[in-house]
Amino acid sequence: MAKFKGRLLLIISLIFIIFTFLLAMPAFVFAEEEEAEIEEEVPEPDPEILDFDIVYGEVSAFGTKGEIFEFEVSVTYDGEEDKYFEIVEEFPAGWSMDVNPGASAGLDIPLLLIKPNTPVTLKVKCSPMVEKEPGEYTFMVTLRSVVEEGDVLEGSAEFTGIVKPDGKLELLASSDRLNAEVKAGKENTYILILKNTGTAPIENITVSSSGEPEGWLVELENTIDIVAVGEELEVEAIIIPPERTIAGDYSIRFNASSEDGSDSLELRTTVETPLIWKIIGIALIALVIAGIAVIFERLGRR
Repeated sequence: MAKFKGRLLLIISLIFIIFTFLLAMPAFVFAEEEEAEIEEEVPEPDPEILDFDIVYGEVSAFGTKGEIFEFEVSVTYDGEEDKYFEIVEEFPAGWSMDVNPGASAGLDIPLLLIKPNTPVTLKVKCSPMVEKEPGEYTFMVTLRSVVEEGDVLEGSAEFTGIVKPDGKLELLASSDRLNAEVKAGKENTYILILKNTGTAPIENITVSSSGEPEGWLVELENTIDIVAVGEELEVEAIIIPPERTIAGDYSIRFNASSEDGSDSLELRTTVETPLIWKIIGIALIALVIAGIAVIFERLGRR
């Protein structure tokens, strides 16, 4: 009987140990899984980012030498500490480009200090150094972090400058001389040249004169419908001085104007002395000389 009780107690003990182990085992397994999850959930540092917000991505103009294309971009640096960035400018041949922070207007700086999460406004100015043909021109600003070790942070913003066709009007003399001889009381013809040296046709051109002396008549073809690109068009001017105009030099200004621009030139006109007055003048001079000779001859006899 005693042996039976001992065996029963042993069996009960074994059952208790096995049952306890089975109950405790899931707790150990879950604890290990939770530790693994905790280790996996340790956050890593966020990557550094440069964010560009372009205010003016495209600018249209006529591409005239010295004309300025202005762009603007806001840059935000998402990082942990202040960082210096090199400013790299890329632009087409025949252009100039300046990039500066709004607080440093007029200064083209090579380096820029940006604080985390503090937007910096960059003003971009591009200007053609020579006359540019119509078309699209691309400009790029790149910020590249200045570091001795580690990864380089870099970002770019791109801008487009659109050069539109533009007519350019010039008023020229038909010869290299800006002077003409005219006869009083007669119709005198002078030829002007209208020239379009631009990249678009010029329409509705008005040609006029100004500054002519009182009583002078200047007749012109007042309106020219169109001058094509590269075309040279002759314009005839009829100049009629009054019959009793005194010989000498006089000025007349010719003007050409349109919506695309204007030009002018000043012509110096020389009024010739009529032949009859030249003959009379010579005769008077001869008469005076003869009179003086007669006077000297009489005085000599005395």
